[in-house]
Amino acid sequence: MQVFAQIPQPLAEPHCLIWYPGDPCDQLLQQYRQTLELRQRLEWQTSVTAPLEKQISEQQKKIAEQRAQIDSLQSRIDSQTMDALRSEARNQAVMDGIGVIIGIGIAFVMVLAFFRKLTHSPSSAATPERSRAASA
Repeated sequence: MQVFAQIPQPLAEPHCLIWYPGDPCDQLLQQYRQTLELRQRLEWQTSVTAPLEKQISEQQKKIAEQRAQIDSLQSRIDSQTMDALRSEARNQAVMDGIGVIIGIGIAFVMVLAFFRKLTHSPSSAATPERSRAASA
């Protein structure tokens, strides 16, 4: 459509008599035929390419929409991934905390048992000797 504005409209077909090749009438007729031929070629080209250009434009719009959808989905995936990683890190921290508490509790019980054994061993060994000494 814009191509037609660039092409000069052919004037009315010259109706003159050509006396010799290259005379002004011959040149006018050649210009007229060239302009007419160029206009026909461009009309044909436009009629062929216009539907394709429309199809390309529609495809580009679809591509832009799909690209926007991909970007949206990618940001959702990134957000969900970050949430999952944070949740996993929290769970791991809780499990580590529980492990530390259990470990400290076991160590405390072991230390208590060890000190109890140390404090009760001499007195329990002394008690049978005292009871023998007392009975003798």
